[in-house]
Amino acid sequence: MKKYYILILNELLDKYEHSKLSKEGSNKNLNISIKASHVTLKDYWSEESYLYKDQINMILDDLIKQKFIRIRLNKNKELDFIDLNIESVSDIYKSLKRSNPENKRAEALEYLESLNSDNSIVRGFIESMADRLRTFQSVQSYFDKLDDLKLYIKAIEAMMLLEEDTLKRNFSKKVFNDSKLFEKIEHKVLKIIREFSDDDVEDDDELFSNYHLVKTPTFAYIKGGITIKVKDQMIDLYTYGHEIAFSSSAILDLDIIDISVKKVITIENLTTFVSFNSTEYIIIYLGGFHNSVKRTMLSKIRNFDNNIEFYHFGDIDAGGLLIFEDLVTKTGIQFMPHMMDVVTLEKHKEFWIKLTQNDKKRLEKLESGRFAQLINFMLINNCKLEQEAIQ
Repeated sequence: MKKYYILILNELLDKYEHSKLSKEGSNKNLNISIKASHVTLKDYWSEESYLYKDQINMILDDLIKQKFIRIRLNKNKELDFIDLNIESVSDIYKSLKRSNPENKRAEALEYLESLNSDNSIVRGFIESMADRLRTFQSVQSYFDKLDDLKLYIKAIEAMMLLEEDTLKRNFSKKVFNDSKLFEKIEHKVLKIIREFSDDDVEDDDELFSNYHLVKTPTFAYIKGGITIKVKDQMIDLYTYGHEIAFSSSAILDLDIIDISVKKVITIENLTTFVSFNSTEYIIIYLGGFHNSVKRTMLSKIRNFDNNIEFYHFGDIDAGGLLIFEDLVTKTGIQFMPHMMDVVTLEKHKEFWIKLTQNDKKRLEKLESGRFAQLINFMLINNCKLEQEAIQ
């Protein structure tokens, strides 16, 4: 008998969850109903109905007494419809030990409304999800459970505080006390960052590295007219004639012995770094956004000779301009842009790439800064330029 009790109530709840009533309520006299001919009641009308009819009728009587359902009869006084009693929905969920989506929605909304974040990505995500929940829209593509939602927000908040390149597993262990947990949720974290930030980086690892979260240790590459010492090892890079890579920990042990040039240039992309061989510069590849240890290397150079000029060479796009501004702000060094201007754009018109909508939004936010003329040109001409195209 229990079988019919469960089947009937579950079918009614399924219909209820997909109805407008469950989401908004309604002033209309709407019914959530099962027709007597529904497959759930097939035994009621089968050739062997005499084996089931009395049992099902007893179940229906019991459900009526509990005020879970009402029934409607046809003109022949036979069962026609089983109607859900909307006022008893919460009790029905409890009776079936079935999770009530309304409780999940209310809990998630209460949690979101209790949060206050200084991070723009998290704040945008919170506001969007809360708005969706208030208007009974689906949030399933973002999170299934409240516990998952908490994990995603905790991960993003922690990522935004990173100043040094951090291995994913170490990050996961520190934040969640589980070295593998972040790996399980990173696809959702990426979705949230991409949707609620200005980042348009397609490569997942590159996007994470912009927030100092990496799979493997990162390196700063350097070449040019500088002599350095790492512990007891002296290296004259000008005589050596090639680039050399330093891990973040090695940079901490680096001392400058001599500098034979008056210019330093940092380069955004590795390909350009390899091909850039001017003897006027110390040339440094920082790999996208810099971290505190790499900034230490730049500070050591500036402190050795405060007359050195600093330049930065990056993509002529929103990302490249943001990296430049971030470099100036966080190092306190007055970098000058190298070949990041209208003249360079005009010279390389054949390699222009059209702006995306996201490009335009990001550029408009930077319009009033030092790159105002360049940005205005880019927006008017619908163009950007990757560093690798610049000869």
